[in-house]
This record gives sequence, C-alpha cells and structure tokens, in this order.
Amino acid sequence: MTGKHRLSVVAPTTVPMQVLVASRIDWGVIIDAFLTNAARVGDRYAAESYFDRSGAISDGMTVVTPPVVLLLNREGFLLVRSACRNDHYVIVSEHGEG
Repeated sequence: MTGKHRLSVVAPTTVPMQVLVASRIDWGVIIDAFLTNAARVGDRYAAESYFDRSGAISDGMTVVTPPVVLLLNREGFLLVRSACRNDHYVIVSEHGEG
C-alpha cells in the first residue's frame, strides 16, 4: 500500500428483538445478562450474551453460565439463578428453537 491505510470496519452486533422484549419485563431482580441460542449442558447454559451487566462481555459473545436453577417462565422467557444465588440470567431463546 503506497501511503494509504486500509481500515477494517467491524459492524456492531445487532441486539435481537426478543432480547429487547425480554429486557423490558420487570423481573423483580437485577438481570446479569440476557442469553440467546442457549444450549443446556447439565446445569449450565452455553449461549450468546447481551446486555452483560458487568460490562466485561460484548453483546453477541458466547458465554457459559455457572450452574443455574430455573426460577420462573414469564412470557416465554426463562429466569434462572446461579446456584450460588449471586447472578440472574434470562434465557431468551434456546438452541434449535424455530
């Protein structure tokens, strides 16, 4: 390249509409992240994370939760809590859903 620099532009991750819908629900607790395309593995989920409260995980990154227990199903979304009771996640969609 003769004096010209090429910039690599990375498109920002688009937040799925279902995440926006789930984030508007009053869950009664602070939600640590909203998870999409979640695959259950034992008592954990591997999923794409959105609105990570800690700010350490970018939208769309894949995460694995600590062991979780199901608390409730609200409007088709699942609220789960870590076994240590410190974190709450909303399962927005599960792997293989329509």
